[in-house]
Amino acid sequence: MTTTEADPGLARPIHQIKPFASAERAWLWTAGCLAARRAGTPLPHDRSRPCTPETILTCLDRLYRARRIDLVHARVLRVWGDRGRAPDRRSGSDRSDWRQWRYALAELEQALRARGIVAGFDLGMPIVPEKNFPNDRITFLFSTQPSSIVDPKEI
Repeated sequence: MTTTEADPGLARPIHQIKPFASAERAWLWTAGCLAARRAGTPLPHDRSRPCTPETILTCLDRLYRARRIDLVHARVLRVWGDRGRAPDRRSGSDRSDWRQWRYALAELEQALRARGIVAGFDLGMPIVPEKNFPNDRITFLFSTQPSSIVDPKEI
């Protein structure tokens, strides 16, 4: 198939679509599009983007309705999206917003990856620790089971 299944009206070859590298870039792009729309500026039609700003807003709405994020997260995303940058974690006044920003974008990243909107590399570790079992990851990394790897010095 040479077109996207999400929007059959736009006949875009798949090789021309460029997914975002991260949820942060996707959100800042969305916030910029929404700010331009509020200002009355027509948005240029960028056919290389994998979605519209409404798609990302729909993902955020679903996260909110599923109670994965709340209004504090949405407020932080809106404020810093309008500023066009992420909060600075080193600044004392921005530190709380940075935590909320990071959590909201980690939740959004999972939803956007599932839709193919974000295609950055995956480190294999979740950014947000598990809510119910926070120590499972530590147990997995530092297991007490004997290793099957042979030390080259023993041979």
